Amino acid sequence: MAGIAAGNGYLSNGKYMGIAPDSGIISLKILDREGKGNAADVLAGIQWLIDNRERYGIRVANLSIGTPDRGMKDPLVRAVEAAWDRGIVMVIAAGNNGPKENTVTSPGISKKVITVGASDDNKTVQIWGDTLVDFSGRGPTLDCIIKPDVIAPGADIVSCLSSAETVGKKAALNQKIVAQHYLRLSGTSMSTPIVTGAVALLLQKHPKLTPNQVKLMLKESAVSLNYPQNQQGWGLLNVEKLLNQEVIHVES
Repeated sequence: MAGIAAGNGYLSNGKYMGIAPDSGIISLKILDREGKGNAADVLAGIQWLIDNRERYGIRVANLSIGTPDRGMKDPLVRAVEAAWDRGIVMVIAAGNNGPKENTVTSPGISKKVITVGASDDNKTVQIWGDTLVDFSGRGPTLDCIIKPDVIAPGADIVSCLSSAETVGKKAALNQKIVAQHYLRLSGTSMSTPIVTGAVALLLQKHPKLTPNQVKLMLKESAVSLNYPQNQQGWGLLNVEKLLNQEVIHVES
Protein backbone atom coordinates (compact mmCIF):
# COMPACT_ATOMS: atom_id res chain seq x y z
CA MET A 1 0.00 0.00 0.00
CA ALA A 2 2.79 2.41 0.90
CA GLY A 3 4.59 1.65 -2.35
CA ILE A 4 1.50 2.30 -4.46
CA ALA A 5 0.80 5.59 -2.73
CA ALA A 6 4.32 6.94 -2.35
CA GLY A 7 7.05 4.49 -3.37
CA ASN A 8 10.08 5.90 -5.20
CA GLY A 9 10.59 2.85 -7.43
CA TYR A 10 14.26 2.64 -6.44
CA LEU A 11 14.71 -1.10 -7.13
CA SER A 12 13.04 -0.83 -10.54
CA ASN A 13 14.86 2.34 -11.68
CA GLY A 14 11.60 4.21 -11.26
CA LYS A 15 9.42 1.85 -13.33
CA TYR A 16 7.20 0.95 -10.38
CA MET A 17 7.14 4.36 -8.75
CA GLY A 18 4.12 5.24 -6.63
CA ILE A 19 1.65 8.06 -7.27
CA ALA A 20 3.22 10.62 -4.89
CA PRO A 21 6.89 9.64 -4.41
CA ASP A 22 7.85 12.86 -2.61
CA SER A 23 5.40 12.19 0.22
CA GLY A 24 6.51 11.32 3.71
CA ILE A 25 5.27 7.93 4.92
CA ILE A 26 4.16 7.11 8.45
CA SER A 27 3.31 3.42 8.80
CA LEU A 28 1.20 2.21 11.72
CA LYS A 29 1.05 -1.55 12.25
CA ILE A 30 -2.51 -2.52 13.17
CA LEU A 31 -2.68 -6.02 11.63
CA ASP A 32 -0.62 -9.18 12.02
CA ARG A 33 1.59 -10.79 9.36
CA GLU A 34 -1.47 -12.48 7.79
CA GLY A 35 -3.42 -9.25 7.53
CA LYS A 36 -5.70 -10.04 10.46
CA GLY A 37 -6.42 -7.92 13.50
CA ASN A 38 -9.06 -6.54 15.81
CA ALA A 39 -11.05 -3.33 15.98
CA ALA A 40 -9.30 -2.17 19.15
CA ASP A 41 -5.92 -2.01 17.40
CA VAL A 42 -7.41 -0.16 14.43
CA LEU A 43 -9.09 2.33 16.76
CA ALA A 44 -5.83 2.86 18.62
CA GLY A 45 -4.04 3.50 15.33
CA ILE A 46 -6.61 6.08 14.22
CA GLN A 47 -6.40 7.81 17.58
CA TRP A 48 -2.60 7.95 17.21
CA LEU A 49 -3.09 9.67 13.84
CA ILE A 50 -5.32 12.28 15.44
CA ASP A 51 -2.99 12.84 18.39
CA ASN A 52 0.10 13.19 16.19
CA ARG A 53 -1.30 14.89 13.10
CA GLU A 54 0.38 18.24 13.81
CA ARG A 55 3.67 16.77 15.01
CA TYR A 56 4.18 14.80 11.79
CA GLY A 57 2.12 16.89 9.38
CA ILE A 58 -0.34 14.08 8.71
CA ARG A 59 -2.82 15.17 6.04
CA VAL A 60 -4.08 11.97 4.43
CA ALA A 61 -4.45 8.38 5.68
CA ASN A 62 -4.92 5.15 3.73
CA LEU A 63 -7.02 2.37 5.28
CA SER A 64 -7.06 -0.71 3.05
CA ILE A 65 -9.09 -2.63 5.61
CA GLY A 66 -12.72 -3.48 6.22
CA THR A 67 -15.27 -5.35 8.33
CA PRO A 68 -18.94 -6.14 7.63
CA ASP A 69 -21.33 -3.18 7.55
CA ARG A 70 -22.78 -2.70 11.03
CA GLY A 71 -24.24 0.70 10.44
CA MET A 72 -23.18 4.22 11.34
CA LYS A 73 -22.84 3.43 15.05
CA ASP A 74 -19.82 1.22 14.35
CA PRO A 75 -16.89 2.55 16.45
CA LEU A 76 -14.67 2.35 13.36
CA VAL A 77 -16.99 4.73 11.52
CA ARG A 78 -16.98 7.16 14.42
CA ALA A 79 -13.18 6.99 14.59
CA VAL A 80 -12.53 7.76 10.92
CA GLU A 81 -15.06 10.59 11.05
CA ALA A 82 -13.30 12.03 14.09
CA ALA A 83 -10.02 12.00 12.15
CA TRP A 84 -11.75 13.60 9.17
CA ASP A 85 -13.14 16.36 11.38
CA ARG A 86 -9.61 17.04 12.66
CA GLY A 87 -8.32 17.65 9.15
CA ILE A 88 -7.09 14.23 8.01
CA VAL A 89 -8.41 13.04 4.63
CA MET A 90 -9.43 9.43 5.23
CA VAL A 91 -9.27 7.22 2.12
CA ILE A 92 -10.79 3.79 2.68
CA ALA A 93 -11.27 0.61 0.64
CA ALA A 94 -14.77 -0.41 -0.41
CA GLY A 95 -13.94 -4.09 0.13
CA ASN A 96 -13.86 -7.09 -2.20
CA ASN A 97 -17.29 -8.62 -1.56
CA GLY A 98 -19.00 -7.55 -4.81
CA PRO A 99 -20.77 -7.75 -7.17
CA LYS A 100 -23.90 -7.84 -5.00
CA GLU A 101 -25.40 -4.71 -3.43
CA ASN A 102 -24.74 -3.75 0.21
CA THR A 103 -21.20 -5.13 0.09
CA VAL A 104 -19.18 -2.03 1.02
CA THR A 105 -17.25 -2.74 4.20
CA SER A 106 -16.89 -0.59 7.32
CA PRO A 107 -15.51 2.02 7.90
CA GLY A 108 -15.89 2.76 4.19
CA ILE A 109 -19.64 3.06 4.82
CA SER A 110 -19.07 6.47 6.45
CA LYS A 111 -20.77 9.35 4.66
CA LYS A 112 -17.78 11.64 5.29
CA VAL A 113 -14.77 9.63 4.12
CA ILE A 114 -13.57 8.88 0.58
CA THR A 115 -14.45 5.28 -0.22
CA VAL A 116 -12.68 3.63 -3.16
CA GLY A 117 -13.85 0.85 -5.46
CA ALA A 118 -11.76 -1.00 -8.05
CA SER A 119 -11.60 -0.96 -11.84
CA ASP A 120 -9.58 -2.69 -14.54
CA ASP A 121 -8.50 -1.96 -18.10
CA ASN A 122 -10.74 -2.75 -21.04
CA LYS A 123 -8.13 -3.88 -23.55
CA THR A 124 -10.14 -2.51 -26.46
CA VAL A 125 -10.34 1.03 -25.09
CA GLN A 126 -7.27 3.10 -24.26
CA ILE A 127 -8.46 4.47 -20.93
CA TRP A 128 -6.61 3.56 -17.76
CA GLY A 129 -8.87 1.44 -15.51
CA ASP A 130 -12.06 1.96 -17.48
CA THR A 131 -13.99 -1.19 -16.48
CA LEU A 132 -15.54 -1.97 -13.08
CA VAL A 133 -14.44 -5.33 -11.65
CA ASP A 134 -16.86 -7.81 -10.09
CA PHE A 135 -15.16 -8.04 -6.70
CA SER A 136 -15.43 -4.31 -5.99
CA GLY A 137 -17.77 -3.58 -3.07
CA ARG A 138 -21.02 -1.82 -3.96
CA GLY A 139 -23.64 0.21 -2.19
CA PRO A 140 -25.93 1.31 -0.96
CA THR A 141 -24.90 0.82 2.65
CA LEU A 142 -27.33 -0.44 5.29
CA ASP A 143 -28.06 3.22 6.03
CA CYS A 144 -28.83 3.87 2.33
CA ILE A 145 -25.65 5.88 1.72
CA ILE A 146 -24.40 5.81 -1.86
CA LYS A 147 -20.95 4.23 -2.00
CA PRO A 148 -18.22 4.01 -3.22
CA ASP A 149 -17.29 7.63 -3.87
CA VAL A 150 -14.77 6.98 -6.63
CA ILE A 151 -13.07 4.06 -8.38
CA ALA A 152 -9.44 3.54 -9.39
CA PRO A 153 -7.44 0.71 -10.99
CA GLY A 154 -7.24 -2.27 -8.66
CA ALA A 155 -6.36 -5.26 -10.87
CA ASP A 156 -2.80 -6.61 -11.11
CA ILE A 157 -1.27 -3.55 -9.48
CA VAL A 158 2.51 -3.82 -9.03
CA SER A 159 4.13 -2.57 -5.84
CA CYS A 160 6.76 -3.36 -3.24
CA LEU A 161 7.31 -7.00 -2.25
CA SER A 162 7.59 -7.69 1.46
CA SER A 163 10.84 -9.27 2.55
CA ALA A 164 8.98 -11.47 5.04
CA GLU A 165 9.68 -15.17 4.58
CA THR A 166 5.98 -16.02 4.79
CA VAL A 167 5.39 -14.15 1.53
CA GLY A 168 8.26 -15.78 -0.31
CA LYS A 169 7.18 -19.31 0.61
CA LYS A 170 3.63 -19.07 -0.71
CA ALA A 171 3.46 -20.61 -4.19
CA ALA A 172 0.45 -18.53 -5.21
CA LEU A 173 2.33 -15.33 -4.40
CA ASN A 174 5.53 -16.53 -6.05
CA GLN A 175 3.67 -16.56 -9.37
CA LYS A 176 2.84 -12.88 -8.88
CA ILE A 177 6.38 -11.70 -8.12
CA VAL A 178 7.67 -9.11 -10.60
CA ALA A 179 11.35 -8.33 -11.09
CA GLN A 180 12.34 -9.92 -7.74
CA HIS A 181 11.44 -6.95 -5.56
CA TYR A 182 7.83 -6.28 -6.55
CA LEU A 183 4.50 -8.08 -6.35
CA ARG A 184 1.35 -7.98 -8.51
CA LEU A 185 -1.93 -8.05 -6.53
CA SER A 186 -5.59 -7.15 -7.05
CA GLY A 187 -8.28 -5.68 -4.80
CA THR A 188 -9.75 -2.45 -3.55
CA SER A 189 -6.81 -2.46 -1.15
CA MET A 190 -4.69 -1.65 -4.21
CA SER A 191 -7.03 0.94 -5.75
CA THR A 192 -7.30 2.84 -2.46
CA PRO A 193 -3.64 3.96 -2.19
CA ILE A 194 -3.79 5.17 -5.80
CA VAL A 195 -6.42 7.65 -4.65
CA THR A 196 -4.46 8.34 -1.46
CA GLY A 197 -1.42 9.23 -3.55
CA ALA A 198 -3.52 11.50 -5.77
CA VAL A 199 -4.83 13.28 -2.67
CA ALA A 200 -1.25 13.71 -1.43
CA LEU A 201 -0.32 15.35 -4.74
CA LEU A 202 -3.32 17.65 -4.47
CA LEU A 203 -2.40 18.64 -0.92
CA GLN A 204 1.18 19.22 -1.99
CA LYS A 205 -0.10 21.71 -4.54
CA HIS A 206 -2.79 23.21 -2.27
CA PRO A 207 -1.71 22.64 1.37
CA LYS A 208 -4.61 24.54 2.91
CA LEU A 209 -7.38 22.37 1.46
CA THR A 210 -9.81 20.85 3.96
CA PRO A 211 -10.97 17.22 3.69
CA ASN A 212 -14.35 18.44 2.40
CA GLN A 213 -12.68 20.48 -0.34
CA VAL A 214 -10.53 17.51 -1.34
CA LYS A 215 -13.58 15.30 -1.58
CA LEU A 216 -15.51 17.78 -3.69
CA MET A 217 -12.57 18.24 -6.03
CA LEU A 218 -12.34 14.48 -6.47
CA LYS A 219 -16.04 14.46 -7.30
CA GLU A 220 -15.76 17.24 -9.86
CA SER A 221 -12.74 15.71 -11.60
CA ALA A 222 -13.84 12.04 -11.73
CA VAL A 223 -14.80 10.58 -15.13
CA SER A 224 -18.11 8.74 -15.26
CA LEU A 225 -17.95 5.27 -16.81
CA ASN A 226 -21.75 5.18 -17.00
CA TYR A 227 -22.21 2.58 -14.29
CA PRO A 228 -24.86 3.06 -11.58
CA GLN A 229 -23.66 5.41 -8.86
CA ASN A 230 -23.67 2.64 -6.24
CA GLN A 231 -21.08 0.86 -8.35
CA GLN A 232 -18.79 3.64 -9.57
CA GLY A 233 -19.58 6.56 -7.27
CA TRP A 234 -18.68 9.74 -9.15
CA GLY A 235 -16.56 7.73 -11.56
CA LEU A 236 -12.94 6.94 -12.34
CA LEU A 237 -10.14 8.91 -10.69
CA ASN A 238 -8.53 11.36 -13.12
CA VAL A 239 -5.30 12.58 -11.51
CA GLU A 240 -4.42 15.15 -14.17
CA LYS A 241 -7.86 16.74 -14.08
CA LEU A 242 -7.85 16.69 -10.27
CA LEU A 243 -4.56 18.57 -10.07
CA ASN A 244 -5.35 21.10 -12.76
CA GLN A 245 -8.80 22.23 -11.65
CA GLU A 246 -9.47 25.39 -9.72
CA VAL A 247 -9.74 25.09 -5.94
CA ILE A 248 -13.35 24.55 -4.93
CA HIS A 249 -14.48 26.43 -1.85
CA VAL A 250 -16.90 24.61 0.44
CA GLU A 251 -17.89 24.92 4.08
CA SER A 252 -15.91 22.58 6.32
